[in-house]
Formats: sequence, structure tokens, C-alpha cells
Amino acid sequence: MRNKLFLLIVLIALPIVSFGQVLPLGGNEIDYGNPKEYIIENITVTGAFHFEEKAIILLSELERGQKIKVPGDDITKAIKKLWDQKLFSDVAIDATQIRGDKIFLDIRVKERPRLAGYKPVGIKKSEWEKVKENLDLYAGRIVTDNLLSTTKNTVVAYFKEKGHLNATVDITEVRDTQKLNNAVVLVIRVNKGPKVKIKEILVEGNESLSDRKVKGLLKDTKEEHWWRFWKVSKYVESNLRGEKDKVIAKLNDKGYRDAYIVSDSIYKIDPGHIGIKLTVNEGKKYYFRNITWVGNSQYRTGYLDTLLGIKKGDIYNQSVLESRLFMSANGNDISSLYMDNGFLFFSVTPVEIRVENDSIDFEMRIVEGKQARVRNITIKGNTKTNDHVIRREIRTKPGELFSRNDIIRTQRELSQLGYFDPEKFGVNPVPNPYDGTVDIEYTVEERPSDQVELSGGWGAGRVIGTLGLSFNNFSIKKLFKKGAWQPLPAGDGQQLSVRAQSTGTYYQGYNFSFTEPWLGGKKPNSLSVNVYHTYSSRDNLKRSDPEKQRLMITGASVGFGKRLKWPDDYFSVYLEAPSYQYYDLKNYQGVFTFTDGYVNNFAARFTLSRNSVDQPLYPRQGSTITFTGKFTPPYSFFNGKDYSTVTDQERYKWLEFNKWKFTTSHFISLDKKKKLVLNARTGFGFLLPWNKKVGDSPFERFKLGGSGLSGMNFIFGQEIIALRGYSDGIVSQSVGDMMIAKYVLELRYPLSLNPNATVYMLGFAEAGNTWQKIKDFDPFNVKRAAGVGVRIYLPMFGLLGLDYGWGFDKVDRDPSFRPGSGQFFFTIGMNLGEL
Repeated sequence: MRNKLFLLIVLIALPIVSFGQVLPLGGNEIDYGNPKEYIIENITVTGAFHFEEKAIILLSELERGQKIKVPGDDITKAIKKLWDQKLFSDVAIDATQIRGDKIFLDIRVKERPRLAGYKPVGIKKSEWEKVKENLDLYAGRIVTDNLLSTTKNTVVAYFKEKGHLNATVDITEVRDTQKLNNAVVLVIRVNKGPKVKIKEILVEGNESLSDRKVKGLLKDTKEEHWWRFWKVSKYVESNLRGEKDKVIAKLNDKGYRDAYIVSDSIYKIDPGHIGIKLTVNEGKKYYFRNITWVGNSQYRTGYLDTLLGIKKGDIYNQSVLESRLFMSANGNDISSLYMDNGFLFFSVTPVEIRVENDSIDFEMRIVEGKQARVRNITIKGNTKTNDHVIRREIRTKPGELFSRNDIIRTQRELSQLGYFDPEKFGVNPVPNPYDGTVDIEYTVEERPSDQVELSGGWGAGRVIGTLGLSFNNFSIKKLFKKGAWQPLPAGDGQQLSVRAQSTGTYYQGYNFSFTEPWLGGKKPNSLSVNVYHTYSSRDNLKRSDPEKQRLMITGASVGFGKRLKWPDDYFSVYLEAPSYQYYDLKNYQGVFTFTDGYVNNFAARFTLSRNSVDQPLYPRQGSTITFTGKFTPPYSFFNGKDYSTVTDQERYKWLEFNKWKFTTSHFISLDKKKKLVLNARTGFGFLLPWNKKVGDSPFERFKLGGSGLSGMNFIFGQEIIALRGYSDGIVSQSVGDMMIAKYVLELRYPLSLNPNATVYMLGFAEAGNTWQKIKDFDPFNVKRAAGVGVRIYLPMFGLLGLDYGWGFDKVDRDPSFRPGSGQFFFTIGMNLGEL
């Protein structure tokens, strides 16, 4: 009863207290015991510096002519509305005059101070610059209690994230009348305190998971150890909170679905160290028992059971159940089964219908819905590439059944073009359940794909200058179209490349190539044309000098490519026929078995490949497998020559050989974010004669070692393959060898995936060797190397690489090579040699 009486008194007194205690002019006192109705005649404002009077009156929601009771709720509400703005430290409303039923009001306010500036104390300038990024402090801002609290908490949180667990912050307001009226400077005093490291982590209640495994799940909460130099030991509350969920998730995966963290506590060991104690309750271990299906008419229950892959008696695992039902990474799940067959509106809900002892029965409730067909396809964001270039790569066609796999494959195909940023691909299905259709919108973001190459490098023992233009999204049909030169006609997906290299008088090389990926525009059948000429010299004499030593190679080729649908549509075939090279030797000594003459190399090259790599620049998954055969006609079988009596120049006037290469490259993501990638590559090559009487071809041989600098492969009519850690070509004999084997492991991690400057670092281990005779071929007798490197992709220059490698084995052909010595290697292009 007393409490109710007290509450009644407070409610009656509230309007009286809220109203300003000022006697009105005219001698009429307000009788607070008998409220009276007045009409507001005028409203004034006192104490405002930065706010206009009209604005304050508007915020109070009082106005002239308004009828109010004094005392009463109207004044109380007006004061509350002004307080709610958090702009004032004091608010009162006074009656300055009363004339009959007319009342004059004055709103008295005391504005909160404005921020004139701030002054950090106790921390370095560099630290404050980083802290300031998370603060919202600017001159003129109103200093409220919330601002002070937020600033303090933000600064403390920053230093706790850095391991200063006992950091404290004190903020003092100092008046500053020089810049603004009613302004203050915030003096922010920070006491970081020492860094607090984790001395020990104690785990209790864990039986199925060892202490080591539990601690391993705490990725960012580690005990201090001298050997863990790469990971700083520090306690961050938010990190531990998320990592506790990982511990529970791991226990759930082992069948302990009721597991939970009983408690986690922190205790002080010494001023610089704390301990963490985790107490776990694992609960009972559960098993799957009976699984039934309801609502499935498209697929029989037995088939769904097989695809689900969970049997009676299997340990209960929530993660496995969800991955088998909903969108697994490999697409081998129930939802993908339906959605790849048009059932866009499909849903499945696993329901626990019975739990007995340690066994759980599930009922999978399926709603299949009707099959959806694709209606419209729209494309957004392609500012350069023409629509038809994108549409021909899209697997989802209007009128066909919706397929999730087709959408995923479309993203992969568009990424392979190299015209768009793979990180910015977007797909927006817009379903219409009423008519069973779906519109699909693809969004892309163009990235630069053309390259202007102006560079210098090192290859074949000399400095190489390169000038090249590569247009990877060219358009021939726009050559004569008005307004298409911006700066070049583009958008049709054709590739045009012009390139020149030179070392001065020793070497010049010129190359022109053109590729039409969709010959005729209806099917993905490609046409490629390549023409090149190289001039290499072994001295600096004039070309007219009769003692001049030089080799000229002129070549041309025409190639046709086709995508296959069998064994699957990742396969393609490429036929280069004809391929012709003309070698002209003059006094060219020390490389081949003859010094003067000419050689014709008329050959055909056949390539069968399978490429499932997700994107060309920084692949994260997929593989490339390539089988290549190159062969000339076996002239010796029908020309009637006695090769035991002919000169080498006559013997090799028309080269005859068959050359085979097999390469594989696999990409595997090692983390959930798919950033850390392992690339494993293997390669084998064999150059064989058609006729032993003719002998081995002096051209087209393999030469191993060095960086395999792009563009230098045919200076001497050899195929130069990189082997970092060893100098250029030293693993093979000077003329090259007939067989090769090479193995590479690379671990890659991106520093930037920005399409305008993609950068990733790598560590590599590789091995390889070459052999002259088939009897000597031993794929396990290899020269080993390892090292580190970095790759930088710049749209205007392509992929540039810098590696530092160490070779570990002796090289018989170069006694001066010291195993274990390191050297730098500069590379241009995606591949270090074709193998």
C-alpha cells in the first residue's frame, strides 16, 4: 500500500517538477494544485548558440495558438522530446508571462559542447593513425556521453586486439574558446599496459577429443611457445568466442550433438601472462538409425538413400547430413540432384521424429514443386565485350530446364575468357512459381585484358628487349566501323598479337598471330594463324661478312580447334596442319652436326586436352591434362636414299621425326577460403626418329635448365624447358636431348586478387632431367631444386615472375655448378616452358 501511495505522489509531482519554477509576469502565480488551460501566445529560446530558435521550437512540438494545460503533460512531453535529441545537457521550459488565458513560454537550453579537436596521449603517432580509422571524431561534432563511451570502448578494443588485455583509456574534456563557442578538446590518455600472452590452456571434460586437438581448433588463441614464431600468442575475446563454436561443431561431427561449453574462464598467472580454462560437456554419443523419405515422386527412395550415403548405425554427424542434402562442394547432394533437373522450387527438411537412447530417426520431408524452365537471360556490366561473346558461353539456354550445374559451369566458362574479374561474377535467378519459369541475370565486371609489353629480360646469356602488343578481345569486323577505335576495335573475343624481340646484333625475333575462337560464330571451333621469323648470330660481324655465323628460322602454321562433348565437355582437340619451319644456316658452328645449309620442317601437330581449371590467372581447383603428338612424313621410307653415304646437310634437308608430350597440372585448395593452393605438375617428352638409319633430329630437342624465358624457345630450334635452381640449359647437352621428365610442386598464396594488379607468392620444389638414349631414360634420376618466388599480373604487361631457387645436385655437363648455390630467375608468361 505504501509503494502505491508513493508512486501516486511521484506521478502527480512530475508535471510540476518538469515545469520551470519562475513566477509569471503580471503577478499571476500558477496554481499547481488546479491545472488551467492556456493558449500559447509566444515562444522564445534562451541559451542556444549553434541551433536556430525555430529549430528548437520545432523539436519541442510546441507552437503558437496551441492549447495546453499548466501544469500538465504537454510541457512534460516537450521537455522529453528535447532531451531525446541528446543535443542538450539541461532543458527547462518557463512561463515568462500570463495575460488572461494567454501564456508566454521560454525554452531554456544548455547545449552540449562541440568537438574542437582531440589529443592522444601515451601512444605512438603510428598507433593513433590506425586507431583513428575506427573512430568518428571530427571538428564540430556534438560531444555526447555516447560519443565519449564509444570512443573509449573503441580504443580499448583496438589494443586488446593487439594483446594489451589490461589497456585503459581516460578521456578529459578541455575547454577551447579559440575555434568555436562552447567547444572542447578531448584529451585521450591511453595506458596500453604490457602485452599479455597465453601461458597455458587447460581443457576439462573432453574425452573424445584430445587436448591437442581441442587446442588445434583454437586457430587464433595459442599458447606461448618459443618455436611458434609465426603466430603471436594473445587473447582476443571475440576470437575465442568463435573458436568455441568450432570445438562444439567438431564434437557434433563425432556424434555428440548435445555437447556444449560449460564455462570458459581466464586467470592471471603473472603481469604478462594469463591462463585459459575450458570446461566441456560432451554429452551422449548418438547414431543414425532409420531414415525415411516423404514427398519424393521424381526419384525412388532407394536411389535417394544411396546418394545420401548415410546408413543405419553411422555416427550422427550434422555436417555430413547437411552437406549430403544441401549444396555440397562437388555437387553430389540431394538438392543438386533436383536442381540440376529443373526443380528450382525444391526443398528438403530433415526432421528428427524419434530419439531413443543413443539413436535418432529422421524423416526427410521433400517438396519437389514443378520443374522450372529458363525464360529470359540478361547480362549486365559488359561495357566492352559484346553480348554474343558472353551468350555463346552461357550454358543456361531459354526454354531449357533450369540447372544449377549449368550456372556454375557458365561462371567457369566466362572466367576462362579472361575478360572479367572472377571475384565479381554475379548470378541472380528470378523465379516465377506461378508459371514455372525463371529469369537469370548474369552480372560481370570487365577487367583489362589487352597487353602492351615493353620489357627487358635475361635469356640465352644476353639481355633481351621485347616490344609486344596483345589484343585478347579484338574485333576484326569493327576495323572499318566508325567510332569503334576506342582506342582499338574490341569486343568480339578474337586474339591478335604482334611481338618483336632483340638482343642487338645477336638476335632478332618477330611474331604475328591471330585466333578466331568461334569460326563462323555458331560453334566453338577455333582458327589460329601464326607467322614468325628469327635471326640469331654467334658473333657481332656484319651480315655481309663471309665469316658471319648465323641461323635464320622462318615459320608459319595454321591450326584448327574443336571442343568435344565426349568423354565430357571439358575435352578439346587441336590440329595444327600445316606447320612449316625453314632453317637457314650459314657457318653456324658448335651446335649442329653441319654448319651450312638449310632444313625444312614440315609437320602436323595434334593435341588432345582436358581443362577443368576454374579460372586462368589464379586457379584454385581443377586440372589440365594434355597429350600432344607432332610428326613429319617419314620421307626415308619412300625416297630411296642411302643414308649411310649422304652428308648431314642432305640427311636433314627434310626433317623427319615423331614427337610426343604428356603433361598434367592439378590445383587443390587447402583452406576453406580457397586462397592457399597447391599446384602439382608433371611432364614427359619424347623425340623419336622414324628411321634409325636417318638418326636423331638435331632440331626440336629438349633443353632443360634456367627460367625458360618466354620467346626464346626457338633461337636454336630447341624447346627450352625451365628448371629453376640451375643455369640456362646446363642440364642438357648443348644441342639438346631426345627425352625429358619434369615434376613441379608449387604452394601459392595471393597477396592481392585485384584484377588490375594480381600478386601472389609461391614456394616451389621441382625436379627434372633429360636423356639422349631411350635405354638411359630414368624418370627417377632427376636434378632437384627448390625456392620461393612471386608473380605479378599487370594487365598491360601480362604475368611477370621473379624466383630465387637452389639446385641440389651436381651437373656433369657443367663442373663449375655448385650444388646448393642460389640464383634469381626472371620469367614472363604463365608457364615456365611447355612442361
